[in-house]
Amino acid sequence: MDDYVDLFKPSFLKKEKRPAFPDDASVTMAYVPLQLELVTYDADKALQNGTLFPALNKPFLGKMVKKV
Repeated sequence: MDDYVDLFKPSFLKKEKRPAFPDDASVTMAYVPLQLELVTYDADKALQNGTLFPALNKPFLGKMVKKV
């Protein structure tokens, strides 16, 4: 029964110590495009959408991306 309970215990609740980064972590570079147009929502619409910027409004529609 204990093995079954461990399947549903999140790792942050377990007592084991893990390093912040794995030993084989690679160096990466982030790409953050500049927003050229600073169009913003009004306060009410921003709260409804979870973002102030329409360009960042990417609602989750529950669909998977199809690989071509």
